[in-house]
Amino acid sequence: MLRIITLLLFSLAMMANEIVTATKDGATIHPTSYPVGTSGIVIHHYDKEHASIVARAIVIAKDKIRFEVFDALAQDALPRPKTLPQKGDEVILGYLYDRALIIAPNLPSYQAVASQVDDELLHPDLFATELSKAKHPVPSRKDFKNFCNKFALAKIYLALKDGTAVVDCYSFKKVKALPIKADTKVVKLPFYSRLKEIESSIFDFFGKKEIPNFNEYYKSLMEQQ
Repeated sequence: MLRIITLLLFSLAMMANEIVTATKDGATIHPTSYPVGTSGIVIHHYDKEHASIVARAIVIAKDKIRFEVFDALAQDALPRPKTLPQKGDEVILGYLYDRALIIAPNLPSYQAVASQVDDELLHPDLFATELSKAKHPVPSRKDFKNFCNKFALAKIYLALKDGTAVVDCYSFKKVKALPIKADTKVVKLPFYSRLKEIESSIFDFFGKKEIPNFNEYYKSLMEQQ
């Protein structure tokens, strides 16, 4: 795993931005064309041969990012890096944007989006299976983040009736829009997958068991602060 990460970081080095000034919560960087809400990673180089991801970055302005804990590689047996992002550290924005998940109300809508994108797509059955294991029939932003961490992706296509929103998995902000409208006359909840049912916990008396409206629910996830 470490060898794969090292090779990936080397291949991304030429696309890196750079921290100009840093605080414990965020940093200024060189102006970027990435939209607000785009996530990425901060890499600290200890020497010519050793580097580590020390934080997740979220774009909050064209020349500013905020920091989050990078927990995608968290291991209970290993301590988290204590190095804080600092001036000169590399910032890779759009990290893992070539892998994505499509959330659609039905198979035709799923196929319409899938036919128009070039990303490596993970099948929604995988997400539905993870939700069933967790007994969460109504996916939350945390469920999406956990899935993205586990399966190494950072982009979600939400196929809605007024167009498809391209959403960052970690900020859950819309970073792009596609003019692909979903047909919502027939809706499979909570989204199209081949699983017949996503299990819920028998002990969860107050949690939601079903999404009342596909479009409104996923729009509300994007609008949450």
